[in-house]
Amino acid sequence: MKKFLSMIAAVALLLAHTACTNEEEDYRTYSVAVQLLAPEVTDVPIEGITVTATGQTGTALNAITNQQGIAEFMLPEDIYIFTASHKISADGTTYTVNYKHQQTITKQDFASNNMLNISIAPVVSKGGSQVILKEIYVGGCPKDDGSGNYQYDKYVVIYNNSSQVANIRNFCISNAGPYNAHTSINNYVDGQLAYADQGYTPAYAYMFYMTKDLVMQPYSSATIALTGAIDHTVTYANSIDLSNADYVCYDPEDFWNTNYHPTPSANIPSDNYMLASKFCLANQNATSWSMIGPGIFIFSTADKEPLAYTQDETNRHYMPGKENNAVYAGAKIPNEWILDAVDIWGADYVGTSLPRFSAELESGHIYMTNKLGYSIYRNVDREATEALPENEGKLIYNYSLGTTDYQGAESTDLSGIDAEASLANGAHIIYMDTNNSMNDFHQRAVASLKR
Repeated sequence: MKKFLSMIAAVALLLAHTACTNEEEDYRTYSVAVQLLAPEVTDVPIEGITVTATGQTGTALNAITNQQGIAEFMLPEDIYIFTASHKISADGTTYTVNYKHQQTITKQDFASNNMLNISIAPVVSKGGSQVILKEIYVGGCPKDDGSGNYQYDKYVVIYNNSSQVANIRNFCISNAGPYNAHTSINNYVDGQLAYADQGYTPAYAYMFYMTKDLVMQPYSSATIALTGAIDHTVTYANSIDLSNADYVCYDPEDFWNTNYHPTPSANIPSDNYMLASKFCLANQNATSWSMIGPGIFIFSTADKEPLAYTQDETNRHYMPGKENNAVYAGAKIPNEWILDAVDIWGADYVGTSLPRFSAELESGHIYMTNKLGYSIYRNVDREATEALPENEGKLIYNYSLGTTDYQGAESTDLSGIDAEASLANGAHIIYMDTNNSMNDFHQRAVASLKR
């Protein structure tokens, strides 16, 4: 979601073109090569892209680019508009790359066998994030005997919301401070979020990072156990089995409270442990993912080593009025690194909650009722999902796992598509990604990992 790509300047490529004579003397076709210039992104393919030449007479011809991004046409005289469009992904964000160029082709262009070459620079528009937060489960569940609630079973599910393989370097997860939305006033000065126009968001207290690239296939999910990568249903049937999580936030050198951070299940390879960078003295022995109203975000530090960057004091942030107080410390995460952010407000504290993200990252919020086993789940983009031809006959409708929100109104996925049932049926789901959690999420009555 958050990093724009710069374009390289158009470079003319010289290719030999020849004029060909048809059997009719007055009808000539001309050899034209169209070069699509690549965006400045490593390993972005420009081969296999369809280029369309549309003439004023209604002629529309297609050609496919080769490894050099060149599409070759044989065209009669006319005024043509050459167009092409494709998707690319870089560091977890998807982009649409468009090409457009108008060219008049006449016999004069080929006098004395002159060469005609067309080079088109890309115009890149940022789409949604390639990798997004699909589900957040942090509110806990009732204990089986009704004596209270259980909260050591927190997890998030991330999702590749695109048709391309995601390969993200230095993938990280953290929370915006403070832990709870209803105490966000501590980050405000004169009624304004202190860092709203600073180009960064503080990762408060700690963050976790992967020690290898995150690789996700198209339309696939990965579960990250924030606490307790074990089968919690052994203790409480209402809880979640996280023994088969894909990744786990586990770094006992920094967080050694085994209630929150027991030894992970043997099903999870040790190189799938996400390690911690801690820069706050508070909560020394356990992480504090809020069970009331967290602000969770995922990001990539790209070519920066996560631990070194966040431990660098020049990248330190402190809550207003708490400068140099390590209890209120965070790390400045440039907004362009942030892939996705979700601001959750506790249903019992709506009146005193305030945003923790700048509007460019998150222009809304979603309400959560905790302790009942609910999760915050992303809504389906019905139009985009139904448009995928491979989904024919695979989508399951009549979704019925919504809840009521804090005002008693319905909180559900208005698309009507049951995403989890459809995924299990072989469908590809495209989720909403408008950077407004009120539009993008709903409260789900049963967490998706609860079988």
